[in-house]
Amino acid sequence: MELRKDFHEQLDELYTELLRMGSDLMETIEKTRLCFLGLDNDMADEIIAGDDVFDEYRDHLEEGGLELIARQAPVAIDLRLIIIIMRIASHFERMADLCEDISTVVKSMQSDQIPTWMRDSIDEMARRANSMVERSIDCFKERNLELAAELDIMDDAVDRLNRGFFKEFDRGREEELDVAIRVIMISRFFERIADHAVDIGEHVRFMVEGTITPE
Repeated sequence: MELRKDFHEQLDELYTELLRMGSDLMETIEKTRLCFLGLDNDMADEIIAGDDVFDEYRDHLEEGGLELIARQAPVAIDLRLIIIIMRIASHFERMADLCEDISTVVKSMQSDQIPTWMRDSIDEMARRANSMVERSIDCFKERNLELAAELDIMDDAVDRLNRGFFKEFDRGREEELDVAIRVIMISRFFERIADHAVDIGEHVRFMVEGTITPE
């Protein structure tokens, strides 16, 4: 009985650390949004330097999960929970990498280069992407498959914003190509953050139902 208690205590620690990682990630995404809006190089450097923290989170959670599996041989829902914790940690780390990528692009831009409509569109994408990350965390915490389905709907709105950049350029806008390429890169990075949130919802579905939704 004592061994089982230790197992659940360790699992609770992994669960808590993952939620802490998610909270830190949401702060980083918000900081990245503000970094872009202000083209703040100092904030960009801070985001880039902070990426190592998320690597450490992921490594620790993966090591802890593998150790639990090897030593305790969990089955059924406990095993699926450990696997999903490790997978979500990997998604969180990749989202943090995308924030680093956005910050790197920001450092190459100047404030007088970006038209207002571009700023507003990226701002909305960033807000929506962060809301999706928050929803994905709630989905995981509550084991709520309705929230997983909502993530797909929310992702459609982000995809439309991303496609909107290409439509605007096709209409003959006169922004410099160099600026357009950078903004499209940032748009794509925020769109990828939203995609990772959707993937987390699918992982929760696997955790709850033990099934994988086909592509």
